Amino acid sequence: MPKEIISEEEITLPQVKKVLTQRAKEGELSFQQSITLEHASTFSKMAPAVSAKLVEKLMKDYKLSRAQAVQVVNIAPINPEELKTILDARSSDLTDEQILEIIDLIVNKKS
Repeated sequence: MPKEIISEEEITLPQVKKVLTQRAKEGELSFQQSITLEHASTFSKMAPAVSAKLVEKLMKDYKLSRAQAVQVVNIAPINPEELKTILDARSSDLTDEQILEIIDLIVNKKS
């Protein structure tokens, strides 16, 4: 029987990895969960706690939506062009200086 969904929220790949790793220790993962854990393990670029704090900072300081902030953390762009592609510059009010600040934040948080 499927479990009831209590709430939904976007989370970063490092957080997905943490949740699924914990679930794997408690019991067997489904096929989809195993594939998701493999993907999250391969593409996670920082620690779960660091990624969560960075999402909050991006939302607070740069007025990004949670979905945008999670995507930025998941992809971890290293140059302004990549970040602009993720954010879609037309829908973002970020200045060039803010874009560079975000890139610096990400580069300095990667593990």
